[in-house]
Amino acid sequence: MLPASAISRVTGVNVEYRNFNAGAAGFLPQRLAVIGVGNDDAVYETKKHEAIGSSDAIARRYGYGSPLHLAARQLFPDGGGGANFPVTFFPLRKASGSAAAKGAVSCEGLATAAGSGTISIGGIDVEFAILEGQTPAEILAAMKERIAGKLEMPVFAGAIADDELPLTSKWSGDTGNDITIEIEVKASGVTFEIVKMKGGAVDPDVDPSLKAIGGIWESFILSCFSYNKPSRLNTYLTFGEGRWSEMEKMGCLVAHGCTDDYETRTALTDERKHDFINFLVPGVGSPEIPFVIAARGIVNIMNVANSNPPHNNYGVLTGLKAGPDEAQESYLVRNNSIGKGASTGLKSGSVIELNDIVTMWHPDDESIKSRRYVVDMIKLQNVVFNVRMIMEASTVKGAPLVPDINPTKNPRAIQPKTIRTAMMNLSNDLAEFTILAESEFTKKNLVVKISSMNPKRMDIQFPCKLSGNVEVTSTDIFFGFFLGEAA
Repeated sequence: MLPASAISRVTGVNVEYRNFNAGAAGFLPQRLAVIGVGNDDAVYETKKHEAIGSSDAIARRYGYGSPLHLAARQLFPDGGGGANFPVTFFPLRKASGSAAAKGAVSCEGLATAAGSGTISIGGIDVEFAILEGQTPAEILAAMKERIAGKLEMPVFAGAIADDELPLTSKWSGDTGNDITIEIEVKASGVTFEIVKMKGGAVDPDVDPSLKAIGGIWESFILSCFSYNKPSRLNTYLTFGEGRWSEMEKMGCLVAHGCTDDYETRTALTDERKHDFINFLVPGVGSPEIPFVIAARGIVNIMNVANSNPPHNNYGVLTGLKAGPDEAQESYLVRNNSIGKGASTGLKSGSVIELNDIVTMWHPDDESIKSRRYVVDMIKLQNVVFNVRMIMEASTVKGAPLVPDINPTKNPRAIQPKTIRTAMMNLSNDLAEFTILAESEFTKKNLVVKISSMNPKRMDIQFPCKLSGNVEVTSTDIFFGFFLGEAA
């Protein structure tokens, strides 16, 4: 604007940006926090570390084959298709008094013909050759060499004794017990036996990692520990409830992997009827380590949440092995599983497919479980994010506050109608994005007013109806036959 002192003939034109789209909606930028341990023999700092998209860099930092490395292999796969969102690692060291899980492979007989074998440890395969005439010790030595050469293997292979190859988890804690061992051999004259991994004990407390998250809105947490520890789930629940509170306004969810059957997993989840923070990513019967399944699943879930947040979770967990056909569950079992707060998965060919991803929330007194589906919690995250964008704008904070009937020449003044307009615009946008349904309901019932008790406070109610998702379809087909004309 020209100064008031200008008196000579002139035409002034000023160009200045103004935002006329207050209330326009955007999507919450998703972020992932990964909590886990490194290898027992790795030396590393426990401060948080934002990844650069390389699993090898995580391996060099926390140890090859460590939980953090194995999770990173799914988040940043070599072939692409990984996380398109920021990932921050919150490492923990092993707990005092912890122990590493141990298992073994033994061999008997003498190879009467050449052949080969494949050993799978935690879902990671290596092949080894068997030569005619080889003894068990020689065969196990070849197996040990192949295991040692696969850096991402979750175990160390020890010294062979009495025709047995001992295997030890690369990290201490309960999660090592989840490492599976499978072997398939095509050679005559030799037999193998497996001793399952066991003895892993005492995981570290996750609370230090949760505190380190601080004021960053990490929308999801990946837990690289076993899901079946109620005390740890309670720690995540307490943290998560706080993040959803009106003061913190940074709602998050915690993902856990699971390979257990219906009875095992629902025995835990059915007791957690008011837990809307924790959820399972299942692969029933899979030989993969559970948190590896969760890591791959969270990539699918969060990539969709970034690009199309109202769309429900879908996709196959590329590169991971599904369980055997006989372990897969019927529709009735899957339906009952959701009713008890446990997610379900499917087998698609030889890989795992996401199906029903739900939190553990299933109160008896709710007919429609309001916080059941993870996708609905993602929608709520986006509603909170956009309301914050309006109310935390620099033009709102500390602005003079006057009633709608009050004339004002102060360009910085805020009136309830200002916020009401922004909220109405927001409801329209969220409905167009299909995060909300029936924006007219929101606008009709919207309340924005100056508090009757505090002149420096606005009380706002933004009622909204979340959109649904196509989960169940029911079609009736009626048929008949053409009958010729009567004589």
